[in-house]
Amino acid sequence: MKKTYCCVAAFLIGLAGTAAAAPQCMVASGGQLSFGTVVALASSPDVISDTGGSFWVNCNAEVTSAPQLYSDSGRAMAAAGRSLPFTLSLASPGGSQLPTAAPGTSLGISRNGTNQTVVLYGKIRSVDFRALPAGVYSTSVTLTIEY
Repeated sequence: MKKTYCCVAAFLIGLAGTAAAAPQCMVASGGQLSFGTVVALASSPDVISDTGGSFWVNCNAEVTSAPQLYSDSGRAMAAAGRSLPFTLSLASPGGSQLPTAAPGTSLGISRNGTNQTVVLYGKIRSVDFRALPAGVYSTSVTLTIEY
């Protein structure tokens, strides 16, 4: 039996920082982490994606602490009442999970007023999608950057 899935996790960026006017981080918001088309066969491997999963963060030199990222959003895409879980990581596909609360994972970016690219990796496991009906699974994820 062959099942085809198309999966997208869109993300939004939120900022949490100090009230001071001088330290500032700007973020390119809105992006997609697309898992593409998945064919569910017994032999299907896990699906890993970082396609379209990058965004930029620009912090000025007055930001003294390393910006950190987390997401308290649910980690499941949905279609027709069914749920397809996925993971998020900054390290690598299937790497250490992005925290769901502060403190987040350090972005490790320069704070020099230039756009720094951040890649967000996602993974869906074959064991999670083999039993699901075909469809377009999607969700929105909110990311929070603290500095």
